Amino acid sequence: MSLKAFFKSKAFWINISLLVVFFVLLVYLTLLLLKVYTNHGETISVPDLTGLGEREVEIVTKQKDLEYVIIDSVFVPSTIPGTMISQQPEAGYHVKEGRTVYLTISATQPEKVTLPAVVDVSLREAQSRLENAGLKLGQVEYRPSEFINLVLDKKLNGMNLPDDTLLVKGTAVDLVVGKGLSNEKTVVPDIKGMYLSDANRSLYNLSLNTGALIYDQSVQTAEDSTQARVWKQMPEGDGENLIELGTSVDLWLTVDEEKIEVNTIDEDLLDIE
Repeated sequence: MSLKAFFKSKAFWINISLLVVFFVLLVYLTLLLLKVYTNHGETISVPDLTGLGEREVEIVTKQKDLEYVIIDSVFVPSTIPGTMISQQPEAGYHVKEGRTVYLTISATQPEKVTLPAVVDVSLREAQSRLENAGLKLGQVEYRPSEFINLVLDKKLNGMNLPDDTLLVKGTAVDLVVGKGLSNEKTVVPDIKGMYLSDANRSLYNLSLNTGALIYDQSVQTAEDSTQARVWKQMPEGDGENLIELGTSVDLWLTVDEEKIEVNTIDEDLLDIE
C-alpha cells in the first residue's frame, strides 16, 4: 500500500481519533487531580485567636487544619500575659488548609533595655542615644556649668542613674544640662569624708558640679567604688574659697579609712589654727 493510500485508509483515521481522545482524557484527568490536590475553591475562615492562650490556639488551629507561629512578644499592661494580642491573617480572612497564622503574644514582663552613655555629650547626641536604645528624653534641667549644652547627669524620678542601668523600654530619662557659668559665686563646701552620693548632693545644692573622680589603689571592685569616700578635693573646701556657680570640683576617693581619717583631722586642725 502506498503512503498516499495509507493516509486515506480507514485504519489511519481511527488511530488518529483514538490518539486525540487519549490526549483529551489525559488533560482532563490531570486538571481534575490538580483541583483535588490543591482543594481548588475550598477555603477556611481564619478563627479569632486574640485573647487565647497558646494551648487554646493549638487546639483551635488543629481543628481548622491550620498552622501557627508566634513571631513576637510585646508587653501590654491592659492584656493578660501569655495571650495573643494580634494575628496575621486577621480573623475572618479565607485561606487554604495548612496555612500558617502568625501571632504576637503578650509578654509576661516589660522589655528592658540598657541605659546608654549620655553624660559628657551634647543634649542632641544624648537624645539620639536614648531613642536608639528604646528610651525617651524626659525633662531637661539646666544648671550652671563651664560647658554649655553638655549633659552633666541623668535622673529618673529625681534619683541619679548609674551607667548601664536596666530600664523598661519607653522610659523617659531626665537629663541635667549645662547652661554656662554664672557671675554669682558660692563657698566651696568641705565634702571630705563623704560618700560620693552625699558629695554630689552637697555640690548640686550649691549649683556646683562633680568633676573628675580619682579612685586610689584601695578601690578594686565595683562594690568598693560604692563604699569609697572622699579624702581629697580640688578646689579645697576651707569655708572661705569662693568659686563661680557651675564650677566643677574634682574628687579623690578611697576605702582606706586611715587615709580618710588623717585628711579630715588635718583639715580640722587647720580650722582651729
